[in-house]
Amino acid sequence: MRKMGLLARVLDAIIPWSGKILSVRGVMKTKFSTAVLTFFVLCSPLMDVVRAEDSPGFLFVNATVTDTQKLGAYGAALPPVYAKYGGRYLIFGGVGRGITALAGSLQHESVIFAEFDSLADVEKFWWSDEYRAVVPLRDGAGQFDVLGLSGTGIEPYSAQNDVQPAYMFTYIKMINRDKAMEYMAAAQDTISSSPGRIIALVRPEDMSVLEGSTPEFTIEISSWPSLAAIDAFMSDPMYQAAIPLRDAGMEVIVLTAELPKPR
Repeated sequence: MRKMGLLARVLDAIIPWSGKILSVRGVMKTKFSTAVLTFFVLCSPLMDVVRAEDSPGFLFVNATVTDTQKLGAYGAALPPVYAKYGGRYLIFGGVGRGITALAGSLQHESVIFAEFDSLADVEKFWWSDEYRAVVPLRDGAGQFDVLGLSGTGIEPYSAQNDVQPAYMFTYIKMINRDKAMEYMAAAQDTISSSPGRIIALVRPEDMSVLEGSTPEFTIEISSWPSLAAIDAFMSDPMYQAAIPLRDAGMEVIVLTAELPKPR
């Protein structure tokens, strides 16, 4: 068994109830409650310790599309390039088109989320000759902010009994630490008992910016057993009561999307 990471030991020492241990891919890793881990990522330089050595990498695209015909031709050319570099589409859509905004307002209308075996594989895909040959097909098709994100190594949910898992994309910018701490304390019990699993949690300075601008927000991506599980969490009266503290302490955008069924 590997020793707990530095952040896990720090949290265990000062907030004993913060950590949960579970086995992922045969290795013991630490699953932190969302409130605690997010707070420490925002406030601490210790972010790198929540990444496992075998963590996946994610391609995360926020886009505003102005020419759907060009983007369609570009998208049609991508599958063999993704396949060569081990990329797997997870979410592809926009607000009102498979993606729901639960809080805040996103600058861009569309989101693309894909998984690779590692962040290095994301970058190999992005800078490959094959992908570079496809890029001109989307020239003038819109504005694209493209990020490479390291995963935490925590296993996302898979479909169960014909129920598709879902993802929550949370963009977080600290505006008042004291209020954020109050929110963390108020929401801790509800969040700790939720089934959400943090699969990526990355500050702006730790992101691989592949195209566009560096965001001002920390990005947290969590996996849930279903959209219904997210709805139950968000509508919990205790969590609802904590939302004013959240909004006083952090600027937050929350998006949700269901993993599409295989065609």
